[in-house]
Amino acid sequence: MSYKKQLQKQRLKSAIIIAFLLSFALISTYFIYDNLKGASDEKINSSHLEVTFHGKENNKISLLQFHPVSDSIGLSSRAYTFTVKNQTNYHVSYKIELVDDLEKQATCGCSDNLIPKELLKLSVRKDHQVADAVLLSEFENNILRIDSLEANKEENYTIRIWSVNSNFVLPSTAHYHGIIRVSEI
Repeated sequence: MSYKKQLQKQRLKSAIIIAFLLSFALISTYFIYDNLKGASDEKINSSHLEVTFHGKENNKISLLQFHPVSDSIGLSSRAYTFTVKNQTNYHVSYKIELVDDLEKQATCGCSDNLIPKELLKLSVRKDHQVADAVLLSEFENNILRIDSLEANKEENYTIRIWSVNSNFVLPSTAHYHGIIRVSEI
């Protein structure tokens, strides 16, 4: 009989240890995920819009090397994603701009080694729409898109940037730094 009691005690002890370890693992995983998620999303609020940039770059875009590629490869390159949400009960219009990151250019010391906008292609894709590819120099006043949202709706956007195939010769160290801005109009 003492053998059975000892075996039951050992099983109970093992079950408690396993339950503790599983609980610890679940709680740790939750906190790690929560911290990483919060660290990679940056929310920028205005009076009517909430813009959430996903990824560690937030609203910064960088193309650190000049390697010309075709549009098909460019459209599958690294994506910068963000969500625009209307926080009101009425229709709101907004614009998405890509402006030069002058602060990053100054700290990087690369203002004389930039890829010209005529050699950069950009794709701005709204969820569930076909991606387009347009030269960065063709966007008027740095405005990539003008759009609107109905009350309490949101849209997801993906921006990709790449160097176009051309006859121009630039050093491979040439690069580009930009900032995505979303503002009400």
